[in-house]
Amino acid sequence: MTTKRTTSSPTSDAGNASDLRSPQGKRSTRRGRSKRGFGRLDKLPSGKWRARYLGPDGQVHSADHTFVAKIDAEGWLVDVERSISRGEWQALVAPRPALVKEEAPVEVVFRDLAGDEVARRDLTPRTRALYESLLDRLILPEFGDQAVASITPKQVRAWFDRMGPERAVQRSHAYALLKSLLAVCVDEELIVVNPCRIRSVGRRKSTRAMQPATVAELNRVADRLPPGQALPVLLAAWCGLRSGEVRALRVGDVDTVTGWIHVRQGVTRIKGQVIVGPPKTPAAIRDVGIPPHLLPALREWRAGLGERRARSAYFFPGRGELPMSEKALRYAFDQARDVMDRHDLTFHDLRHTAATMAAQNGATTAELMARMGHTTAQMAMRYQHASRQREQLLAGRLAELARGGDGASE
Repeated sequence: MTTKRTTSSPTSDAGNASDLRSPQGKRSTRRGRSKRGFGRLDKLPSGKWRARYLGPDGQVHSADHTFVAKIDAEGWLVDVERSISRGEWQALVAPRPALVKEEAPVEVVFRDLAGDEVARRDLTPRTRALYESLLDRLILPEFGDQAVASITPKQVRAWFDRMGPERAVQRSHAYALLKSLLAVCVDEELIVVNPCRIRSVGRRKSTRAMQPATVAELNRVADRLPPGQALPVLLAAWCGLRSGEVRALRVGDVDTVTGWIHVRQGVTRIKGQVIVGPPKTPAAIRDVGIPPHLLPALREWRAGLGERRARSAYFFPGRGELPMSEKALRYAFDQARDVMDRHDLTFHDLRHTAATMAAQNGATTAELMARMGHTTAQMAMRYQHASRQREQLLAGRLAELARGGDGASE
């Protein structure tokens, strides 16, 4: 009789065992795992496959080696299941080479892992500051001094619920960070499964119906406000620039001859310090065409900069060598909202306005992604959906015109 060699996992709590199932268990439906009635297959970062199962002794067992091909791992589980059905199964500890001292399992404390992992990641200053804040305020007080193997789904759920729906954005960000850190533990085989299993976190439906600014409203901004207040707002509304991208523009980034804006940097303020660096995402580094009706005002503004016309100088300068401050931009936007009589708008809504107008005028998904600096097609599709609604409205008006029989000819 051939006995299947297995090793027992020290982390065999009820939460882990329920995912591996006995031969009579239900099929797993977790994403990224094979749907099996017995055992579980996991694809490791190396590309190899790991096979695990819940044995008759109630313990989680793993093969003593990984598999290059998935079919080999499946065959191993079939053999184990057959040996259980025949009553021939027994768990054996894999032999170790002679004269090699067995090492005790290393207990990894979550605080140490989290600090090392966040430090290792390539993050923008603003994202790094956000992660450090989430860790210090929300995550480490709960999990910091625990061994990662002792964190349970029940504990994660209780922690999440205590933050409450009134802190929906914060708890969504904190949960996503915790989940990503514990996913590293799974990849490094420190734990069997990730204890973060709350569904639909982060899928918040917007309760605010945003109406884009109209062309007439934007024209009032251009006509009634001084250029130093109007132009930052108009560049956001017509070109889809983020607030930090508007403030970080250099004179050399605004080509008023060929009509292009070269977005290369963004401005953030972290702990009172103004930081100018790469924009939000790599996709945000882009060239955006300037609508021709803005070029005369931009040329006049550039000419009026005087000694600050050097290509490396800020197009919207602040005090000294700094870019336009966040406070100054907020004041300009407040003046624009007064002129438009649109106090419901946020500055980010101007970016939404730019994307909607581009979609209504036939921009494809790829064109919207390039113009707005979107990282996914799904983000661009939101504005194309608005465009389709507009198209349906126009089609309905054409039908009304046809029924009335009084269409005007040009």
